Amino acid sequence: MKAEERRKVLDQVVGGELSADEADRLLAGGVPAADGRNKFLMVKVRQGDKTNVDIRLPIGLARIAKMFVPKRIDVNGESVDFDFDEIIRVVESEVTGNIVEVHQVDDETGEVTDVSIYLE
Repeated sequence: MKAEERRKVLDQVVGGELSADEADRLLAGGVPAADGRNKFLMVKVRQGDKTNVDIRLPIGLARIAKMFVPKRIDVNGESVDFDFDEIIRVVESEVTGNIVEVHQVDDETGEVTDVSIYLE
């Protein structure tokens, strides 16, 4: 693990986002144990008839993954804010089902893009 990644893990412990046990497993190269609820954060992106992204991520790992998610993302050539921390807060609040749904139609090509983030 790179020094920058180790620092992020330690910062999350200080900020209360990770337990010492979770950080210990990460620093040792493991993945934090999932809680007993076996919840998964699902992310799906479809463009037309093609699935571009299909991720099933255990909640414990999703908390760690947020370290690597950029705060701004490019959507059709436009930079937009992306608050993954807010998604994690919603997940931790015991909400179930859909968290984010986006349906976009490209004005020029008519291609449809659907983004879904939900709990399973």
